[in-house]
Amino acid sequence: MCRLKKSLYGLKQVPRQWYLKFDKFISEQGYTRCHSDHYVYLKKENDGSYIILLLYVDDMLVVGSNMQEINVLKRKLANSFAMKDLGAAKQILGMRITRDRKNRKLTLSRNEYIQKVLKIFNMQNAKPVSTPFASHFKLRKEMCPKTQEDMDYMSKVPYASAVGSLMYAMVCTRPDIAHAVGVVSKYMNNPGKEHWMAVKWILIYLKGTANQALRFGGSNISLQGYVDADMEVIEITGGALQDMYSLLVE
Repeated sequence: MCRLKKSLYGLKQVPRQWYLKFDKFISEQGYTRCHSDHYVYLKKENDGSYIILLLYVDDMLVVGSNMQEINVLKRKLANSFAMKDLGAAKQILGMRITRDRKNRKLTLSRNEYIQKVLKIFNMQNAKPVSTPFASHFKLRKEMCPKTQEDMDYMSKVPYASAVGSLMYAMVCTRPDIAHAVGVVSKYMNNPGKEHWMAVKWILIYLKGTANQALRFGGSNISLQGYVDADMEVIEITGGALQDMYSLLVE
């Protein structure tokens, strides 16, 4: 039996030890850990400026209102850890970050990731659909495979992998598939053919909407909604949306 004096890559304790080390360092610099997300750190200065640091394992995003303070933080990080400054964030965790500084807009997209997923599951040539979940999908537990033939067929289907890929695309960039992914994820333990068809439907929906992205900032807010009866589009302008928000607040 040996007692380790230093954490090494490959051990299950390494992520925890790394986090404790980084948490101690960043706390000594005057940063406060977010209560709801322990990987987010915030520091506010007396002049009203701020810096927010987001940590994902050993990847970091730093945002703030004072570029000089950001550079100071970068130098301190470089002195304490082996790191590489990649400059302005363009892509992280499969998300493409696009800025329009003139109009104060920021866009998050996972187009490249979606194209990769479609290729993995051989859905890149499928005909796109316009909705993330079709009305004819009435998924139930009774649809799970019962015959040996169905069990053998589903044993070769990468159901869990496909649902996991959809979940990753959903987080942060594609909330429009959240309900559909939630439905198909209920049958991860023992999926049937109908469940698999629903997963493929979501994939081909992403194929037709791969260029859609989340946009933050800007003006002229417009919300579109659909009703099941006749699929009539209801458009709510930014002014009406503000009136609705005021009513909810009151």
